[in-house]
Amino acid sequence: MLQPNAAAPASAAAPASAAAPASAAAPASVAAPASAAAPAPAPAPAPAFAPGRVPRLSLPYAVLGAVGGWMAADFFRVGALKAMDAGLRPSFVVVTPLCALLLGVLVQPTVQWPRRAAAFFAAAVGVLSAGLLGGALIGVMRWSRWGLGEGAATGFVCALGFLPAFALVLAAARRVGRARPGSLVDRADRRAVWLAVAVSVALGTLAALPDWNVFPTDVRPSLEVSRTLGLAAVAAIVALCLGDAVALVRALRVERLLPVMRSASGDDPRVAWSPRKLDLGLGDETRASVLSAAVVYREHDRVLSVVRGNPRDARRALLGAFAWGIVALGVGGACVSLTGARTASAAETQPPAPIAAEAR
Repeated sequence: MLQPNAAAPASAAAPASAAAPASAAAPASVAAPASAAAPAPAPAPAPAFAPGRVPRLSLPYAVLGAVGGWMAADFFRVGALKAMDAGLRPSFVVVTPLCALLLGVLVQPTVQWPRRAAAFFAAAVGVLSAGLLGGALIGVMRWSRWGLGEGAATGFVCALGFLPAFALVLAAARRVGRARPGSLVDRADRRAVWLAVAVSVALGTLAALPDWNVFPTDVRPSLEVSRTLGLAAVAAIVALCLGDAVALVRALRVERLLPVMRSASGDDPRVAWSPRKLDLGLGDETRASVLSAAVVYREHDRVLSVVRGNPRDARRALLGAFAWGIVALGVGGACVSLTGARTASAAETQPPAPIAAEAR
């Protein structure tokens, strides 16, 4: 409680002394219900991963698959062979996200595995298997049974390239659950999953950098879609970093107000009905900002705001999330800038189209 009543012990002691003889003369059967005052058993500890707290991998993996399929098509310069690879890019864009979606469903249990090495090994096997399956399916769709082996090999190579991206998303998802749901740290951990997706998309724009020297035709596929996806990824990183920055500022502000806040109990009804509550996510201590009754001539103190959690632990966690966001922003911005500069230089060096001879 925030402010115990000093008169309570005295009032409670008076009836006890008066009733002492009666209780001494009472039979043993009357004193037996003393067991009813025994403390209730402590509640069982909450599980590390409560239902609904584990993030789903299917949607982030599907986004990685869709973007990865398009960028893989850019890497192989799909469209430069005209009739030979006509319709190949739609196959990439349709099959790859479906395989990645199925991969996310199958890899989902590894988020809760206690052994990290086993979880990442199982996820790696799943990614490579999905690459083999997707590549073989695309090869069969485009070139019948003759494309099975080549398609599977190509899919395996592409899966190797995007293996770090899927592992990065899995690592971020495994951190979700260390804080209470809805708290500052929990929301930052959930943003980190999409931050991993965004930085992976920005890194994927490097697939558009290789400039193949041999083109059997004069057709050079446009790489603007990959560049646009990279710019969208950088914009998403900026938005996620702003969210982490706001959360960090709130945690720092609470830490600065600690000396003027009081320790409180979560069972206090005034704490439960406080109009302003902030859950930091880490730690069980509760502190309240209280307006003293002596100031406003009230009967009880008034609780203005309540903070639950350890501000120092939350500050360290949020500072790490913000630092990771800044690193992701630098890496993503560098990749997109490099891709854009290479695309512009390639457009400048492209020879002009030949002028058709005039008809006689």
